[in-house]
Amino acid sequence: MKNKKRCLKAFCLLALLSCLIGCKDDDIKKNSTAFNNNLPIEIVGFEPQEVTSRSQFLIYGKNFGNDPSLVNLKLGGVETKVVNCNNECLYCMIPRNSNRGTIEISIGDQTAMAEERFTYISNTQVTTLCGYVDETGRYEVKDGSFDECGMNNPSWLSIDPKNPNHIYMIEEANSIRLIDMEKKEMSTVITIGQMNITSPRNLSWSVTGDTLFVNNWADWEAAPISITMLLRKEDFKKPHVLLSGWNHVISVSVHPQTGDIYFCQESDGGVYRYTMSTGEVSRMFTVGGSWIWIYPYFHPSGDFAYIIRPRDGVILKSHFNRETKELEYPSVFAGNWNWGHKEGVGTNASLGVLWQGAFVENDEYVVQHKEDTFDFYVADGELWGTHPGDLIWRISPTAEAVRYAGRGSTAMDGNHWGYVDGDLLKEVRFDGPHSIAYDEANKIFYIGDQYNHRIRQIIVE
Repeated sequence: MKNKKRCLKAFCLLALLSCLIGCKDDDIKKNSTAFNNNLPIEIVGFEPQEVTSRSQFLIYGKNFGNDPSLVNLKLGGVETKVVNCNNECLYCMIPRNSNRGTIEISIGDQTAMAEERFTYISNTQVTTLCGYVDETGRYEVKDGSFDECGMNNPSWLSIDPKNPNHIYMIEEANSIRLIDMEKKEMSTVITIGQMNITSPRNLSWSVTGDTLFVNNWADWEAAPISITMLLRKEDFKKPHVLLSGWNHVISVSVHPQTGDIYFCQESDGGVYRYTMSTGEVSRMFTVGGSWIWIYPYFHPSGDFAYIIRPRDGVILKSHFNRETKELEYPSVFAGNWNWGHKEGVGTNASLGVLWQGAFVENDEYVVQHKEDTFDFYVADGELWGTHPGDLIWRISPTAEAVRYAGRGSTAMDGNHWGYVDGDLLKEVRFDGPHSIAYDEANKIFYIGDQYNHRIRQIIVE
């Protein structure tokens, strides 16, 4: 029995090797038998027993036929392409999220299910999506394919609500660029000169997804435009002034239900509402006096907003009054006003230089029927040469702050920042992560890694 299994394994590996080194499929098929619809399919074994996404996988059995295009294979309930087969052996690659471990094969009128299951090991890692930097660390702001495009500071990322394969990026003090996941290329959509602004800091979409709002962080006398609109019907290439005359508008955010715009003015630390139906502006409150950086992020429910103060290492929480349609004065939610990287709950956590954040629904919270099912992920970067974090935090609805990715290793000089892909908590290093966006449809985080001049990604298992 052992000799038979060894022979069968050797035959399969030889067939696989023939395929991999470029031999014609006919050379493999002529040594095997076509599928017989009058006989059952049998699955007698598989290897390896433990797998990760994209692992090579062999299934042994009978009556697989010699035409992989006829085989319908599901691994862990996920449709899987068969690379090659020779009636007694089938070769494929393990798909993402096939954690159920089941093996099901259907050909013609016959179907078979393996009695045993493989063990799927989640392998969520940080990888590099794009951004060319040569071996000396030189880069340039350049459009092109993912292999050749370059960037300076990817300071904001925003996924198109109507096309998750399009990610819009602010190239600080330069332009708005498009990361096209379908074409695998980066291109410039519109420059700051074409918009007649000097310093866009963040992007926010209208409720319909047809308008992109861009703030201008500048002195109103030098650059009077405060908020610009870009329209989908014009491919976001023609600017329209929405608001002007406000001083150093540091951020702009759209309420997910009302569609009104909430913006923050650095010069007085004020949080304002722009009512879309009337064009009126009203101030709701100020946060900490003048010259304060403030970034509000509305929860998908619209019931509250987290307000980040990057230079202070804190996240505030402001409830939304649905009668007045105003944000109420906030209180500290997480962080303690002192930079650090200590996990904890609420003010017991020490956070660093917090920049862009993203709400992500947690499936476990949904199963547990929790009232709030969204975690908040936030990029903790660098400011004025300080490196308190260089990581991605996950903040729970109960204010528990835990490290999600980054600070996984240290360089020879002891620094925890740098450029290393790999395991989220054991290997990865960032250098000033500034922006983050989450593609719910494809379960992918995109991270703008400022001083590495690259876009990193985390494909969530």
